Amino acid sequence: MRLLTPWGLLAAAAALPLVLWYLLRPRRHRVVVGSTFLWRAVERPATAATPWQRFRGDATFWLVLLALLALAVALARPAVPVPVALGDHTILVLDASGSMLADEDGVTRAELARREATELTSTLAPGQEVSVVEGGPRARIVLSGSTDAREVARALGTIAPRHAPSDLADAFTLATSLQRPGQRTVVHLLTDAMVSADAMALAPPGLTVSAVGTDRPNVAITRITSAPLGSGEHQVLVQVRSFAQTAVTGRLALDVDGRTVLQQALRLAPRATEDVVVTVPAVAGDTGAPLGARLELDADVTGQVPDALPFDDTASTVLAENRDLRVLLAGPGNTFLQAALRAVPGLTVESAPVVPDTLTGVDLLVVDRVDAPASLPVPTLLVAPTRWPDDVSAIGDAELPALTYQSTDHPLLADVDLTGLAVATTRVLEAPQLTVLASAPDAGLLYAGRVGDAPAVALPFDLLASDLPLRPAWPLLVANTTRWLTGGAAGTAAVPAGSVVALPSPAGTTGIVATAPDGHEVRVDPGAPTLQVDLVGPWQLAYAGTEGPVAAPTTLSVTAALEEGDLARARPEPGTPAAGGEPTLGEGLQALAWPLVLAALVLLLVEWGWSHGGRQWLHARRGARLARVRRALDDEDVASHGQVPS
Repeated sequence: MRLLTPWGLLAAAAALPLVLWYLLRPRRHRVVVGSTFLWRAVERPATAATPWQRFRGDATFWLVLLALLALAVALARPAVPVPVALGDHTILVLDASGSMLADEDGVTRAELARREATELTSTLAPGQEVSVVEGGPRARIVLSGSTDAREVARALGTIAPRHAPSDLADAFTLATSLQRPGQRTVVHLLTDAMVSADAMALAPPGLTVSAVGTDRPNVAITRITSAPLGSGEHQVLVQVRSFAQTAVTGRLALDVDGRTVLQQALRLAPRATEDVVVTVPAVAGDTGAPLGARLELDADVTGQVPDALPFDDTASTVLAENRDLRVLLAGPGNTFLQAALRAVPGLTVESAPVVPDTLTGVDLLVVDRVDAPASLPVPTLLVAPTRWPDDVSAIGDAELPALTYQSTDHPLLADVDLTGLAVATTRVLEAPQLTVLASAPDAGLLYAGRVGDAPAVALPFDLLASDLPLRPAWPLLVANTTRWLTGGAAGTAAVPAGSVVALPSPAGTTGIVATAPDGHEVRVDPGAPTLQVDLVGPWQLAYAGTEGPVAAPTTLSVTAALEEGDLARARPEPGTPAAGGEPTLGEGLQALAWPLVLAALVLLLVEWGWSHGGRQWLHARRGARLARVRRALDDEDVASHGQVPS
């Protein structure tokens, strides 16, 4: 056993005043007298108390002394070594994804993880350190190298799960950065899902994975879109997915601008998906009005609603605008470009041999093999222009470039596969404000970003000198490009939580502020306008520096991520080491102070009971026993002498 604060034993010195009090305590002998009449004439008080009596410790003394010694030892914080999964430095990684908000009999999975982590670190020994990493959509270090269990508990209490999937690879990278040479480091991950292979490849040494939660039913809205039909009507698609093991019934309600305009009955088979397509009439709401969908589920045979995750029961978007966007195609003529642009709903395509001096009313400019403006006033698609804007320089040519890189997470290349792209020759660009999305070893083949104040996409090669217009990916690339440059015109669709959204940045924008559904603000750099959305609901976008109506969306709708709704997915076994084998056990300390404090309280309660009735009860019991003995002796005398003694 160890004493963590040995100076606490000094409190045992309080036993000396206790002994003195018992020595000096007045002791008055009780004497039965017939009357107090003779004491009435006494002029001064008299006492029969005898000070400085010989020490005679009774039961109350020993009870109080034992309680005092127990409290003194408790102040010294005794502890015994116990085997625990702690190291010199223990790093706690807590999953803060959306599924950790699932209800587990009145508490969330996040709370269960916090309790398990708190219990694990309650046995910290002197010199042992604990760090805490929040494994959310954006991992962060909550606490670094603390030796105080109370500080660790406070740090664990600040972890707040978001609605998006967690980035455990990023969390593992942060955990690895916290490791120090010479320390035996143990990393604990508390999660409710299996760790992906990509994340495990970055797992730090000494990782142990612990699962929280049990299989729970859930029903979620995983998609919502709105598209204009003309005459003010809108077609709305809502995807509802059941992750329950039994059939689920209920209703899907649609609200426009806060008013319920439609209710659709639902009956979902176990783990089934239903796409609900309805038409919202023109009288229900104006273009641009908020559109919300919500689930109203019936209770099952047990009386419980089969839905353990509340935040994915709602989704929102806006009623899409019916206005078509005006596209100006400047160039000598390109059948492939014209056909691809006209295939995109919501676009009106006009042609011109060169870029005109004024672009009033133009929403999107396409420059094909003609001079581009020195400064781009509107969103622009640049296709091998004969003169590049001022912020872009052509520094050479590359013959027969072979594609070796293609971005996998940019919306321009969503569902687009450029593998095997054949290009005769391409210009080599120097464009600091543009990001390369596809490239050969010696030249970029697709760029996106900003040129001056306007968003721009650049293809530095002649389409007619490549096979790109002949590939199935061509119309998808054009549709993605127009949507990214303009913000979309044909309809509105919500994005899943956790997505990194590329925001349009209208000309003249000096700043973008995104307000999340919970009210917190995120400032977005207009030079690299990307935003990671981690909460379900409408995000409001504000563009600084623009005048008049903004040709960009002001509301970004976010729905629940599909993978977060499945609350019955596979989970790791409790205490599973990442690399197999048994979990590494270190030495912790189990505190004994509270049991000693409890023992002291029990002793004091016994002392109080003894002094307030226990002694009298014992004396009465002794008197009753003596009376019984005397009666027995009297009975013997009567039997032997034949008379009752006087």
